[in-house]
Amino acid sequence: MKMLVQLLKSPFLRNLFLSFVILLLVNLIIRNNQRLSYENNRLSLNIQTLAGEISFVKTQNGKLAAQTDLLLLRTNELKTLFPIEAKRISDLGVNVSKATQVSTTVVETQKNIITLIRDSIVNDTIHVKVFEYKDQWYQISGIAKGDSQRLKIHSTDTLTQVVFKGERIHPWLWVFSPRKLQQRVSVSNPNATIKYSQLIQIQKQ
Repeated sequence: MKMLVQLLKSPFLRNLFLSFVILLLVNLIIRNNQRLSYENNRLSLNIQTLAGEISFVKTQNGKLAAQTDLLLLRTNELKTLFPIEAKRISDLGVNVSKATQVSTTVVETQKNIITLIRDSIVNDTIHVKVFEYKDQWYQISGIAKGDSQRLKIHSTDTLTQVVFKGERIHPWLWVFSPRKLQQRVSVSNPNATIKYSQLIQIQKQ
């Protein structure tokens, strides 16, 4: 302590020490302001994402892809705002605190099928009517016996998801504005429509 007092008696060392303290305080203030600015931007983008609706863009192959912005949530925010998603993570055997992303997509499929019905015999003596239908995405077969029908349906689809740096947060700032993370989801089945899609990126506290 005495050595420090002696050193501070020197004008040069005293000014150097004060400059160091000032720079340290300025650095702490700047870091704190940056953190507050990031949190404000994150919350603002989350509010916009929650209030927005799913949009559709036409891909190069002519199909429609659903597009949404990402939600950036802390683990405790996810548990509070989206308890169902948090439970689904736990149900998969993953600790919510260790999860980094969770995605939910709802796909609706509708198709009108017209096919021929033909007579057939099963078990050597029972007369039934049967039909079959098959294309790239569906394989359906059915048996009608009396007033009952039995159907077997097999459906195949491929869901493709990509996360990318999309639109700028503040377009009027041009290259000085960071881009927000967005996702696009598409399905291969032309009879399927994406009704809902949400991607949450989970950030550590």
